[in-house]
Amino acid sequence: MMTLRDARRRRRLSQQALADSAGVARVTVSQIELGKSAPRPHIVRRLSAVLGIPPGEIRELHAADARMRLPAPTIYARLSGQGAD
Repeated sequence: MMTLRDARRRRRLSQQALADSAGVARVTVSQIELGKSAPRPHIVRRLSAVLGIPPGEIRELHAADARMRLPAPTIYARLSGQGAD
């Protein structure tokens, strides 16, 4: 698993270039790289799209990626979706 900084540098992007391409502020990229803030799901999607790397492969984006996944439906949800009411 690589860091956001490593992924950014592999693409030869500055923080500003990554931020501009992802539509976020440069300070957002900096804060994520420094571990001072956790990215919100929409920012995770934008950054990973620009970098061309799945969020689960970037350390700082991994936790947010896990939060973005929906939990498995419960038995009740499965039954109610089939008209079993």
